[in-house]
Amino acid sequence: MKRHLPAAVVAGWGLLNGVLLAVLAVYGESAMVYWLWGGVVLVLELAALAVLSSSRTAPDQHVRYHVPDRGAGAVPPAAIGLLLVALCFVYGRWLLFVAVPLLVLAVALAARGTTARER
Repeated sequence: MKRHLPAAVVAGWGLLNGVLLAVLAVYGESAMVYWLWGGVVLVLELAALAVLSSSRTAPDQHVRYHVPDRGAGAVPPAAIGLLLVALCFVYGRWLLFVAVPLLVLAVALAARGTTARER
């Protein structure tokens, strides 16, 4: 099961959406909602099958990829920080308390590199 965990996660996500579809059926939504949500459940389960077949044909060991640029590890915190800064215009300035430390972390990672082994 450990080897096929990604397929189980995607399948579980699809099953959760199936449960939510059943809840919508209890409350009597329109037919268009059933078709759209049912299509999402179908696409998720097909993606789970694709992930499962990919994990069965892939090698047993995971490949560790090296990031070519030293400061590339700064991109995810910078992107999330900038997203939170943009959301400050909608939800208020309190998001700056989360965004600013992420941006400081991104600057530090860009300046010093991602790991200690890069030196």
